[in-house]
Amino acid sequence: MRRLALLGMLVAAVAWAFAWGAHRHDAPVLVTDLSKVTPDERYVIDASTGVLDLAGIEAPPGSVVEFVLDGSAGAPHSFVLTGAMPGSEMDQSVAADGDTVIRLRVPKFGALSFICTIPGHEGLHGSLVVDAGASS
Repeated sequence: MRRLALLGMLVAAVAWAFAWGAHRHDAPVLVTDLSKVTPDERYVIDASTGVLDLAGIEAPPGSVVEFVLDGSAGAPHSFVLTGAMPGSEMDQSVAADGDTVIRLRVPKFGALSFICTIPGHEGLHGSLVVDAGASS
């Protein structure tokens, strides 16, 4: 009976390790200082509504895109980038007026999404389509 219980625990542990080890991890985004890089494009996004509307914004591969979240002053924000591909970089800072500024180095392909991880800020997210047809 004891051996059967140990065998059951071993099978469960192996199944758990396989299930958690078999999922895919994309390359991590390199959080770096892009403050000295002149952005190729700059967008001012109204963040006072609690939603980031990035509809129609595309960026060429390798470009640096800056998003100024107008109306975000006074509240803490902590953004993470998801769906990142190799070559992605992100920098988050605070402008002199207190607005959050996000700079992204766009990878060669894919789509990037960023989201605020502060509880209650779930609407503060956006997606950026990488336009492989555009030149950087």
